[in-house]
Amino acid sequence: MLPGTLLVVLSVVIVGIKANAGPSVCSTTGPLGMITGEIKDWQITASSAYPYEWDNKCREKYARVYLGNEYGWCAKYKSSSEWLQVDLGVASRVTGVMTQGRADGNEWVTEFKVSYSMNAFNWYYVYDQYGNKKNFEGNVDSYTVKHSYLDEPIVARFIRFHVEKWNRHPSMRVEVIGCQMCKEPLGLPPYGKITASSFRKGAKSCQPEDGNILSHKGWCAKKKKDDQWLQIDIGPPTLVTGIITKGRGDSKREHFVKRFMVTYSNDSVLWYKYKDAHHLDPKIFGGNSDKHTERIHYLNSPFTARYVRFIPIEWNRKIAMRVGLVGCPFNGTCPAGFMRVNEDSPCVENLAFNKRAVISTSSRHMKRHINAPVHPDRAFQAVDGRLQQSLSFCTILDNLYGDMFTIDFGRKQKVSGVLIYTWQGEGKDGVNAYKDYMNNLDKLLVYVDDSGGKEETNDPSSKPQLCAYTSRLNDALFKPVLHFPCMRSLEGSKVLVEAWNVENSFNKIFSAVLCEVQVYG
Repeated sequence: MLPGTLLVVLSVVIVGIKANAGPSVCSTTGPLGMITGEIKDWQITASSAYPYEWDNKCREKYARVYLGNEYGWCAKYKSSSEWLQVDLGVASRVTGVMTQGRADGNEWVTEFKVSYSMNAFNWYYVYDQYGNKKNFEGNVDSYTVKHSYLDEPIVARFIRFHVEKWNRHPSMRVEVIGCQMCKEPLGLPPYGKITASSFRKGAKSCQPEDGNILSHKGWCAKKKKDDQWLQIDIGPPTLVTGIITKGRGDSKREHFVKRFMVTYSNDSVLWYKYKDAHHLDPKIFGGNSDKHTERIHYLNSPFTARYVRFIPIEWNRKIAMRVGLVGCPFNGTCPAGFMRVNEDSPCVENLAFNKRAVISTSSRHMKRHINAPVHPDRAFQAVDGRLQQSLSFCTILDNLYGDMFTIDFGRKQKVSGVLIYTWQGEGKDGVNAYKDYMNNLDKLLVYVDDSGGKEETNDPSSKPQLCAYTSRLNDALFKPVLHFPCMRSLEGSKVLVEAWNVENSFNKIFSAVLCEVQVYG
């Protein structure tokens, strides 16, 4: 994404959170990770801390509410210039904070200020109703946890607690209260698709799909070369706020990536190298130091993309890794080229969108009728992405002009199923009108063709493979949306939809109406 576009996207996300657009933006409010440990030790920093030799239980990483009483953050100096900082990872809508003292030391903060930032460079204080930096009342003892509301929610990634007054010594434990909309997993199976530059074929591990962060195995490049990559296809372009890496989990040896770069794209043709804000050179990310420990990098410059590539630069023994993404899951109407298999499923790529489509006569009826010329728009209407179930926007199959509808992907694709949106007739008796129109239609069958243009032979691989079919039994054929889940995933360059008429019917004329045909992998 271009820098200008990135700023617009970030502004939209932040404004949306500020505006409190409802459950779709921020559905729950609660602790953001200090208590649960979701906020890692490296995300907690401070202006200073007691030296380890003075007290080994007085570190930044121990500044967590409800941790054991002897633990906490203790500033090195008794000064109002001391502060404790929490990196929330992503932009968050913060509504309050929790504070607690350090019990065993009988130490607590009685008054503090809060500042916040999106980039840890530009900082802003929380103000009160008089326009002054707000002084929060802190704790009255070293045990009690106090919840302090903000007058108005703020949007920030970094939160700082500035100590103002204290009892005996500025020591505290904290939690941040709010919600986060852009810290959810992206591109996980079965919806995210993982591909790679190369991989070790024939192995029980090392396949691209083994490289997802949930796997216990790992992707392994075929060669030890600098131009290898592992790619996640998220689906509809969405905001990526963090990246996760791990090593290969099923090898007895330590295989992991030590350093890597990240590139991203919306079309898999034009790629951008990830750079931090104000930096000219691509960022080199630190990878893993063993094969099991998960490492996450929250991005200082989140980007919007469909494809994200991890490019190993340095590795231990062999190029092998597991990867994951966090960010804002896509919500709303699927954009052009994507589809939902059901109303609650995420958007996945529609492999049929805008592909070449033709109508022809199948071999089943080849001898009965001569195929008449077909206007090209008549076939294309079923793959143009419009879900208008009106007859003028639909493709018609019949035994006069053609009973076979073919979608040509142009290259081999994995097909897991097909959705067909049908015409339901006009007026109050729409369903009946549709059934009357389709009176002699008995079945719709879906095939995947992997022949690659080969002439029909006795070789089974040169013939279309049946994906699924729907018959008129219990009126299943007359529903508004027909789902054809393949019995198993099939590979092919074409999908065929064939209409069959009722056998032994007196009236041999039959029709099928395809308003939109969608194919998912």
